[in-house]
Amino acid sequence: VFFDNVGGETLEAAISQLAIGGRVVICGRISQTSLNVPYGVKNLGVLIGRRGRIQGFVVTDFAARFDEGRQWLAMQARAGRLKLAMHVLVGLDMAPNGLGMLFRGENTGKLVVKIAD
Repeated sequence: VFFDNVGGETLEAAISQLAIGGRVVICGRISQTSLNVPYGVKNLGVLIGRRGRIQGFVVTDFAARFDEGRQWLAMQARAGRLKLAMHVLVGLDMAPNGLGMLFRGENTGKLVVKIAD
């Protein structure tokens, strides 16, 4: 299973590595937001030979389970099972740069702009 929120070339690369019967779950396409012409995935035919599937995912379809998910995540965090990657920029003046980094995929982990200490 590949969970994709990037689209474009990343989706194409994932499809090329898909196992027989593999699935791609699409929940976003952030790499396409600043393009005038969206990237066309060229290897969709791979899905045929590998008997793969692509399916959309909308988080609000699971709204009834949000509390359950929050409780589970809190339990995992307390147990030290979550590894969080943060990319922190310091200063409000870094916000435009941070937004650009986000759309270009130049950050590692959650991108945070820390306004002040």
